Amino acid sequence: MRVLWFTNTPSRYASYGGYNGGGWIYSLEEEISKKEDIELGIAFFMNSQPEKVERNGVTYYPIDNPFSGSFINRLYGFLSQSRKEAEWVKRFLKVIEDFKPDVIEVFGSEMSFGQVAQHTQIPVVLHIQGILTPSYNAYLPPFISKHNYIWKDCNPWNIFKRYIELRNFKRRGIREIDMIKHIRYFIGRTEWDKRITLIYNPLAKYYYGSEILRDVFYGMPCRTIPEKIKIISTLSAPLYKGYETVLKTAQLLKDEIGLSFEWRIYGDIDPKFVEQKIKIKHEDANIRFMGVASAEDLQKELSTATAYVHLSYIDNSPNSVCEAQLLGVPVVATNVGGIPSLIENDKTGFLVPANDPYQTAFIINSLATDEELNVKIGNHARAVAQKRHDKKDIVESLISTYNNILYEECNIK
Repeated sequence: MRVLWFTNTPSRYASYGGYNGGGWIYSLEEEISKKEDIELGIAFFMNSQPEKVERNGVTYYPIDNPFSGSFINRLYGFLSQSRKEAEWVKRFLKVIEDFKPDVIEVFGSEMSFGQVAQHTQIPVVLHIQGILTPSYNAYLPPFISKHNYIWKDCNPWNIFKRYIELRNFKRRGIREIDMIKHIRYFIGRTEWDKRITLIYNPLAKYYYGSEILRDVFYGMPCRTIPEKIKIISTLSAPLYKGYETVLKTAQLLKDEIGLSFEWRIYGDIDPKFVEQKIKIKHEDANIRFMGVASAEDLQKELSTATAYVHLSYIDNSPNSVCEAQLLGVPVVATNVGGIPSLIENDKTGFLVPANDPYQTAFIINSLATDEELNVKIGNHARAVAQKRHDKKDIVESLISTYNNILYEECNIK
């Protein structure tokens, strides 16, 4: 069977194992490429590369993006949206014509790859990652309006960039809805992403498909609860990731509960705007920024953590939560999006309302002061995560999905 992937990252072509998305596609490619009955092609945006590279049994198609790079190129793409989309589809179809796949799998609806479904008779399955439309709905937290966000400083260039950022996000959401309506087959992993899919496409064929996590998290680390309380979170730049709730929770833990702890935050985040708005500085709330960490470093940190905390306003199935669970670290996360499909409250972790630092602080304190509870929750989470992220089961399930799609297509014809 010839399978062509369209991905938002270069996967193993560029040895991508990054912290923020993409690492699981790398891991999936590593496993699926071992199957002798699967011929795999992978297409992705990457400039200044050969059009086609064959390596280790996989055919890679780096697609040059003429609307990236310089400001002029990006502005032209923004102002000529329909022309940009048409040019992209033309390049995608060229890849399809060369590889001649039996099945096309598109990873994520964030980019325009899924538009090929309207231009080819080859079955296309969309592997859902995040979903833009509900994410746009929760894009800004309650304490900030769109106007305040766009005009948060007086730099004209920054104002323009934030305006474009919000407008582009909304545009991509509109494109995503159109994409979902024109694709017949979907792979998802949460009740939330299934429901969103069926809102826009009630006739969709939906298949469950879990994710293979980064290799280092599959080891058997001897987890130790640290003497000094250590809380771990990974955050990226968008405001909907909930940094202000982290600050409020940390302040409650320190000033009201009197807990002695360190809250380590990994990832790429600029805290200044949020801290100025809510008037809490991270230094005053025992928060320490660690920067972007390798998978190995993050695994070591989590293996000696009291808890992992994820306070986003919207998410589907964050791999950071899954990785913590796989290591047996108890997770406290917001009850939003697809997260309830990952956590059974009070058994494999704790769910808290979005923007509720009070319940979050109470639960973190409980995990920090009750070692028996901490270990019990962590062990239950690990047992569930081991089954959910079993590599062999995931690969077999994916191949079964491909076969089911081809069978469906034969019946339709």
